[in-house]
Amino acid sequence: RKIRDLRCRMAGRKVAIYNCARALDDNDIYILQMFDTSPSGLLVKAYRQTESVEYFMPITESELDNAALSRSQQALSKLAESLSLVELSGKLVLMSSITGIIKPKVLPSGDGVRQFIGRTKAGRDALSDFLSEALSELCKEKPVGLDAVRWLGQWILKNNPNQPTVEEPTDMNATLQT
Repeated sequence: RKIRDLRCRMAGRKVAIYNCARALDDNDIYILQMFDTSPSGLLVKAYRQTESVEYFMPITESELDNAALSRSQQALSKLAESLSLVELSGKLVLMSSITGIIKPKVLPSGDGVRQFIGRTKAGRDALSDFLSEALSELCKEKPVGLDAVRWLGQWILKNNPNQPTVEEPTDMNATLQT
């Protein structure tokens, strides 16, 4: 019974197609694992057991193509050797030195998100005011589930104050003569 329960819990998990252990930039040993996430690409995981810390790096199919990497053990070994930990915006991220693999971008979180929304303009107003209006309109309409996400996206596109506008002259002949 215990084995069957374990199999049931493991059924939804992916098995790594490549595993190795090596020191990264901080000289700690990491367990590196690569998971096939076809058709989207690969997911690279670096795990430092001493502190139970994990770093992830998704690699798309187009990045694999641009880097001329396959899913062979030799190509995955080359990828593992190219990995390093780099500090970006105060956070450690996993990065590859292979040309064709896009360098990671750090997305803001917590206070960083608040600061971004606070300083970003939506027309003449702050983005937070625009988003509040969008959510208020969503509450009035009350769509359910994914329809709510779709409705909100359409409302934001339709009411985006930062959309470029094109003003055409009313009298084309008068404009051409001047």
